[in-house]
Amino acid sequence: MLVLRSWSSLAIPAARSLRHLMGGMLGAVLLLASPWLGAQSSFTYGATPWPRMPEPPRSEVHWVSDDMRVNGVPMRVQSFESKSSVVEVQAFYAAHWRHGAGGRAQMVVTQADPYVLLGKLHGPFYLMVKLKSAEGGGTQGTLSVSQVQGIQPRIDASGIPAPAHGAKAVNVVESIDAGKRSKQVLWFSGDSVPVLAARYHASLVRAGWTLVQEQSAPQAAEASVVRMYGRNKQQLDVAMGADLPNRMTVMNTNLVTFD
Repeated sequence: MLVLRSWSSLAIPAARSLRHLMGGMLGAVLLLASPWLGAQSSFTYGATPWPRMPEPPRSEVHWVSDDMRVNGVPMRVQSFESKSSVVEVQAFYAAHWRHGAGGRAQMVVTQADPYVLLGKLHGPFYLMVKLKSAEGGGTQGTLSVSQVQGIQPRIDASGIPAPAHGAKAVNVVESIDAGKRSKQVLWFSGDSVPVLAARYHASLVRAGWTLVQEQSAPQAAEASVVRMYGRNKQQLDVAMGADLPNRMTVMNTNLVTFD
């Protein structure tokens, strides 16, 4: 299932707060079915061939998703682990992109501790390598290809039951994988976790959803809630936690449909 954090130029810092607050509670697959997906057959498959990202030296590479969209931008993402150091991996891509295809645009290097981001324009696409030192040595990170030409980024949370009282959608990730379609939305809210959880639960029940499973943090921990809802052949998973330094609640909703 997709774990979207490799396209860091589009990701937001609050996503890290959410992962910290939820810990392992967000490890479960988040599922749902929704009619917004019916007309969309693919985000990245079409008449224009997508470039292949060269694999880092001495690495194992796995697909995160080859058919996804992040804030309206079509994208393909792989994760990797390499026995080579960050310096060696960076040198590999600098040499490859200096002599390989993709136009005259130079590789852009950006420091985003603890990551190093390597970016390169390639026709209508943008290639990015996100890497950092792995524990025990070597390098880990992601490889992503984004279609940027003619694309207008947007945050479209349509089709997802929205929390009331001014909650704001700040990141949207969609993916299609082997007949399974997902739409994940990250929200910010000024309500506390208990208030937001109660109001959102009530609105879902009114809309015909049934609470299937619930998990809450211990009393001594920062407030957080993970819930699973069902309706007919649909499933909706919700995770929310308190971002105390910023005095807000961060909520993640994810919907998946199976074709």
